[in-house]
Formats: sequence, C-alpha cells, structure tokens
Amino acid sequence: MNTKKPRDPLYPRGFEETQELKKQMSSELQKPLKKEKEDELTPLKKLNHKLGVYLSPKSIEINDEEKKRKIGVIITTMIVLTLIISAYYFIIYEPSQEQLSLAKTTKLNELHDLYSGALATSPNALLLENKINDATSPEEVEVINIITPATKDWRDAHKKSINLNQDKYNRTMAIYENETKNMIMPTYEAMQIVNENDATVLSMIKFEKPNTVSVPILVSRLQAGAGLVSVGSIVDIYTNSNSTYENTTNSTTPDISGCTVLSIMRYEENGEIDSEYSKSKMKVDGNTTYPKENTRSFSSDVLEMIKGSIVNGYDEEKTFEMLENYGVKLSNYERQINLGDLDAQYMLLIETPQDKVNYVLNNMDDIVLTIPTSQAPDWMVREISETYQN
Repeated sequence: MNTKKPRDPLYPRGFEETQELKKQMSSELQKPLKKEKEDELTPLKKLNHKLGVYLSPKSIEINDEEKKRKIGVIITTMIVLTLIISAYYFIIYEPSQEQLSLAKTTKLNELHDLYSGALATSPNALLLENKINDATSPEEVEVINIITPATKDWRDAHKKSINLNQDKYNRTMAIYENETKNMIMPTYEAMQIVNENDATVLSMIKFEKPNTVSVPILVSRLQAGAGLVSVGSIVDIYTNSNSTYENTTNSTTPDISGCTVLSIMRYEENGEIDSEYSKSKMKVDGNTTYPKENTRSFSSDVLEMIKGSIVNGYDEEKTFEMLENYGVKLSNYERQINLGDLDAQYMLLIETPQDKVNYVLNNMDDIVLTIPTSQAPDWMVREISETYQN
C-alpha cells in the first residue's frame, strides 16, 4: 500500500526534498557560539592601567642631556616647594600659633583669677577651660565670655555663704583676701555688695561668721573722732603712716571697718565743774558812785553727783536724766562754740574681729577712729545737708 503523501501542486517539483535536506544539514551542523563580551575595566582598573603605562620603563631610550634636564627640573621644583613651605611656616603659621598661644594664656589667667577659691573646681570653670584649649584662633579665644558666668556663680555662692555665716545680730563679716581689712556689716548690706559688683570684686571677698571681742583702748581726742563718737557709733579704724607695726599698710581703705563703739569714758577731771558768772554795773551821781555787781557761781563734780544719787543723797532718776550722755553733750556743745578741751583723753570699748586684737593693741598710739558718712550721726547729716543746700 502506497502511503506517500501526494505532492502539493502549489510548490514546484523537488521543493519538499530541498527543505528536508536543509533541516537535516542544520541539525548536523552546530551553530557557532557567540563571542563572549570582554569584561569592561572598572574606573579603578583604568587608573591603575594608566599609571602603570606612565611609570613603566619606555622602550625608547633617552640621552644623558634629557636625563640631566629632567633631574634639574625635579630639584628646582623641590627647592621652590621647600621655600614656599618654609615661608608659610615662618611668616604665617608660626606667628599665628604664637598669637593663639598668647591669647590662650591670657584668657586662662583671667579664668583662674575669676574662678579662684571656692569656685576653683566649679563645673563652669572646667567647661570654659576646655573651650579655651580647643580654640583654633585668637579671635575665637577672645570672644569667650568669662566675666558673665563667673559673676553669676560668685553671686550664688556668696548669697549661700552669707546666709550660713551670720551671727545672732544678723551680721556677717566680709574678708578681703588680698588686703588686711575686715568689715562687719548687716546681712542686707552684704547682699547689696554682692548684687552690685561683678566677679572682679566678688572673687576677692569671702564671708565668715563674725568672731569679735571688745577691746579697751585709751586714745586722745584727735584719735577718738574729735570726741564726737557716741555709744553705738559704727567706726572705721585707720593707722597713721608713722606706725611701725608690720601689718600696717598705706592703703586708702580702713585697716578695720565696721567696728562698734560699746562704751565711752572721759577722764574724771572733765566732770569737775567750777564756773563763775559775774555782771557789774556802776552808777555815778555827782561825786558819788554806786557800784553794783551781780555774781553767780556754780561748782560741782559730775561723778560725785552720780555717787551721791546711788546712795540716795540725790534723786537717782532725776540725776541720771540730767547727766545722761553728759560727755557726748559736752563734746557737741564744744563743737558748736568752737571751743573745747583738746587735751581730753578717752577710754573706749571697741568691738573688733578677734584676729585684729593684737593689731589694735600694738597700734593704740597710732590708730584713728573715723565715722563713715554713710552711717553719720544726725548732727553730721544736718551739717552736710545744710552745707550743700546753700
């Protein structure tokens, strides 16, 4: 039985045999493989390749003159670079570093002056010191502000210290570390000093609880404020420049400030009174004269009167009322009439810091008690006011 497929009349004779032959040949012959794409060089490999080509020995030989020329160029370039670097170092870099070092030293000295004593280990002091050391230019060092934080820290520290170091009379004692003076004052005055000053002043002060004693001194009228100090007066103590005591200074500030006068005594003879007042008048009638004289005298001893009142010889209350503040009244009247006993001597009991007792005793002949006008008595206030109002 013939199973051969009849030929398609639309194709020419032998077409099908040709197609089968092509299929057979294509199956027997393998297709050539595509050429693998060469790996592209990465940018780093390209750079290394170029450097390798540039640095590798060239195949073309160069002569001696070319070698000398290239060596000369290299040496000249190195010399020029050395000069430029040296000039930059000595003209620009080194001076700028010296200025920076000087600025840092100055600023650190300021820091250590303001943050001293109780604030030496303050956290702000350490932060500011690190900031100064980390600065890279003098301008950066200069703009670092120390006075403002130091003032705030000192005010906080002093206010706490004042509250802790006050006595039962609500007083505290200011001690100026670089001077010889101490100052006893009410706590409100100490607070005022703290609030009105910056760190340049506050860093020189410390406050302690007053430790005072009463010291008796025997002084002349000149030394006793012209005899016009009274019990309760606040006085400052100065020392005449001719004093030889080792702690005496020529400072314009008091040696001891804020001392309280606890008592005053004059010599006994200042209380002896022997006065006489006479007034005469003469009338003439012809050859006859009629003299008339009116004489009044008074003699007493103030101290003896006090003694008499104590033993009920006089009315004690009336006597004391009459003689109260006799010495101060006497000095005040002498001031008003511009006439007084300049040789009067005074025994005063002065409250002073305990560590100043030896100073006062050793300089008794040279100390002068002065009355600050800020705490002046009423008569002084009136005199000053009338003087400047006219």
